[in-house]
Amino acid sequence: MPLFPRFAVFLGQKGESLSLKREDKEKQVAWLREQFQGVRALFLTDFQGLTVAEMNDLRTQLRARGISFKVMKNTLVRLAYKDTGVEVIGDDLVGPRAAAWTTSDENVPAMAKVLVDFAKVHPNMGLVRGALDGKIVEPSDLEMLSKLPSREELLSKLLGTMKAPVGAFVNTLAAVPRSLLNALKAIEEKKGESGEAPAS
Repeated sequence: MPLFPRFAVFLGQKGESLSLKREDKEKQVAWLREQFQGVRALFLTDFQGLTVAEMNDLRTQLRARGISFKVMKNTLVRLAYKDTGVEVIGDDLVGPRAAAWTTSDENVPAMAKVLVDFAKVHPNMGLVRGALDGKIVEPSDLEMLSKLPSREELLSKLLGTMKAPVGAFVNTLAAVPRSLLNALKAIEEKKGESGEAPAS
């Protein structure tokens, strides 16, 4: 029999607790990695200035549009994003961060619009940076993305093309991917121009 049985029991319980915590972290990393592997776009926000009610409001608005939103544990995110398109935002994982992301091209404009509009009404929320198809997206680029046609707008257009030639129907279906490609090209060109500008 142990000399200090209660202490031995305490150590055993503590060991089990640490094991559970480690297992829980591993599950979280695996879940995040699965999410990041299918991500089309992800945007980071600094939520430090928001109240719980405001965070819940933002989460509700995003989820109503099929967009995920979660407060990030930076250390776990760094373990999860290796070899995914999200890895480019690694330098921005400092301080309180929450991320909105989607696995669908169709949801990118809606996600950008919700974040841009919410930040205008709640200036305490900071728009950090994001990733779109593995490329960095600055906060200033969100405005452009928010103006792309949304899924609802496309569905409305689709209804109008049901009796139109097949070509019009196909063009409408391709509108979002094509718009995203154009947006990516514009973002890259803007960054190229700023990179070529002579230092003052």
